[in-house]
Amino acid sequence: MDMKTTAEALGIVTIVGSLVFVGLELRQSQQIAIAAQYQERTNAGREYFYHSLESDYRLETIAAMLENMEWPDGLLTDEDRLWLDEHPTTTWAEAALWANIDLYGFDNYFYQYESGFLSEESWNSLESRLRGLLQGNPFARYEIVVAGDDYRKTFADHARTLIEEIGKE
Repeated sequence: MDMKTTAEALGIVTIVGSLVFVGLELRQSQQIAIAAQYQERTNAGREYFYHSLESDYRLETIAAMLENMEWPDGLLTDEDRLWLDEHPTTTWAEAALWANIDLYGFDNYFYQYESGFLSEESWNSLESRLRGLLQGNPFARYEIVVAGDDYRKTFADHARTLIEEIGKE
C-alpha cells in the first residue's frame, strides 16, 4: 500500500470513529433526557398525592373507599389488623396516600438504577427503605399486589418479590 492509500484509509477510520463517538454521545444525551422526564412525571404524581393530603374532602373520599375494600388473603399481618382496628379510616387514607407518594419515588429510583444513573450501593440503601415500607405499610403492599399496573412492570415485579421475601421471614 502506498502512502496516499494508507492516509486515506486512516482518514476514513478516523471519520467512522468520530461518527460512532457522536452517536454514542447522542444516545447518552437521549437517555439522560428520558430519565429527567421520568423524574418530572414522578414529581408531578407525588405532588397530586401531597395535595390530596391537604384536602379533608379528598381524605374522606379515600377513607370511604378504603373502608369497603377487600384485602387479598395473606396480605394483612396481625399487627396490620390491630393498627386498622385502632385508627379511623381518615388515618388509613393518609397512610395510603403516603404509600403512594413513597412508591412513586421508589419506582423512579429503580428506573434511575436500571438506567445506570444510580449506583448499586445507593440502590441497595433505597431498596432497604422500600422493604421497610412494604413490611410496615399494608397499603403499600396492597398497591403493589392489587394495583401494581399503576407502576412500571420491572418495579412492580421487584416489589412483589420483596413482598414474597418479607412473607417468608
